[in-house]
Amino acid sequence: MKKISFFFLICFSACTNIVEKPDNLIGEEKMTQVLTDFYIHQQASYINEINNKKMDLAKIDAQILKEHQTNAKDFEESFRFYYLHPEIYNEILLAVRDKLEEKLPEAERKKRIEDRKNKEKK
Repeated sequence: MKKISFFFLICFSACTNIVEKPDNLIGEEKMTQVLTDFYIHQQASYINEINNKKMDLAKIDAQILKEHQTNAKDFEESFRFYYLHPEIYNEILLAVRDKLEEKLPEAERKKRIEDRKNKEKK
């Protein structure tokens, strides 16, 4: 019994250390904007690869962070925090999806929203 209690104590203390809120946590809205920009530029890099053009993603990522007035360390710590809080992370990802869908042509956007509603009903 002592071994089991000790195991749970170690697990609990390890988990609480992992998910501490970073000092310079990027807000959810800003994180949504940064991730949206990352995904947009990531997709562009796939198209460029098809056309045999190489893109320096590290430079692009650094530029995106600079545009959002943050740095790599704060982004990494914030991303880790949100990732380890799935309820918050899920909301951020849903907001990213919505922002990406806003950039689609109207007909495609409506189709995706309708498809999602139909899947949720099932």
